[in-house]
Amino acid sequence: MKIAIIGAGNLGLSIAKGLIVSNAYTTLYLTKRKTENIQEYVNYEKVTITSNNREAVQNSDILIFAVQPKQIEGVMEEIKEDLNEKLVIISTITGVSVSRMEVIVGDHCIIRAMPN
Repeated sequence: MKIAIIGAGNLGLSIAKGLIVSNAYTTLYLTKRKTENIQEYVNYEKVTITSNNREAVQNSDILIFAVQPKQIEGVMEEIKEDLNEKLVIISTITGVSVSRMEVIVGDHCIIRAMPN
């Protein structure tokens, strides 16, 4: 599976660690505005660190949103042209409904996940 985690903060990195430990990906993109804090992840095989959300989406089959609620609309506007019908979107964002996300990006497979 080619996976991108948009928002490699606490929650995004927790998900990434689980994927890395279980070797559950073929490629893993981790995005963050300031990538300095997550550079240690470049040491893992097939993990790419970037601040370019569009690059991450273009190289993924599964997209996991783990950004702050106030950032999601801007991120979705940024990447909506890169989405395709085969991409599965998983949102961990609280306070933003699937229907609200569909207004921004259109009719895509959006799954809501609430890890705790």
